[in-house]
Amino acid sequence: MTELERFQSLFNQEVLHTFDYLRAVDEARWAGIPSDSHALYLGSRINKITIAALARHLATAESHWISQLPRLAAGATMPMPEPDPVLAAVKTVPSFIHIYEQRHQKNMERLKALTASDTDKPMVFAARHYTGMGFLWSILGHHAYHLGQMDLLMRQQDVEAPEYMEWQEQHEILG
Repeated sequence: MTELERFQSLFNQEVLHTFDYLRAVDEARWAGIPSDSHALYLGSRINKITIAALARHLATAESHWISQLPRLAAGATMPMPEPDPVLAAVKTVPSFIHIYEQRHQKNMERLKALTASDTDKPMVFAARHYTGMGFLWSILGHHAYHLGQMDLLMRQQDVEAPEYMEWQEQHEILG
């Protein structure tokens, strides 16, 4: 298994597991802020941490990053993701999951199409220098970071979150 295939395997399971988290959330908790403070500001992209905001952020960022990686010239700086008006307009959890599932499927197709030159090339994001592959691993870490925040928000709202790393795949070797 190549490093890219290991990444694809783990990333896919982590996103599928995120759908399990989102299916456990009702509409009230989707946008709920169980604990509000100035520390819950995440910059211009997410002003207050909610499950909805985190899920939209993940879907937006991952689609942007994975689609941009093969287009990026060696040594170039990847732009920051822009807010996604389609995702911002989604009001229900099932509708969001449906759109995110479609985007994830497209992301997996794009990942399968990456070449060695895509994964080996140097690039810059947020003033940090990566190889394409190093950046992909950062995407996995980014997803896990925000999934942990979703888990906490769910538990603060009395929703039992799925057990982390109890991936849907049980028979194939992951990573």
